[in-house]
Amino acid sequence: MPAPRPLDEVACRTSFARFRVASIVEGIALLVLVGIMTMRYGVYGGDTWFASTSPFWDQVSSVWSPIHGLIYMVYVVLGFDLWMKMRWALPRMLLLMFFGVIPVLSFFGERWTHQKVESDLELRPTLQDGERS
Repeated sequence: MPAPRPLDEVACRTSFARFRVASIVEGIALLVLVGIMTMRYGVYGGDTWFASTSPFWDQVSSVWSPIHGLIYMVYVVLGFDLWMKMRWALPRMLLLMFFGVIPVLSFFGERWTHQKVESDLELRPTLQDGERS
């Protein structure tokens, strides 16, 4: 059985840096979306006496929802890029995508992913191993 191909540590770290920024931006964007939806459906929705102010939140929601969707798509693409560079198994990719779905989870997922990247780069062979000797 041949030895596994070494990882390119520079490419992995660069990919993780992009994913880290995307995780933070996605986490903030999702929290904003949750706030907007709370205002739209929770506070100003339904048959209340102040339902006339709800068109404002309808408008805000119609603008922010596609922006958040685009941010999530960028997050998924950057997560996929990191997954490819690190050569992880499929469940890890699905977990990376899941981190961007639940509010606040992307912040914890970013920390967890950082630990996994660091431990994998330490344990697995990299192209830069010869330069450190």
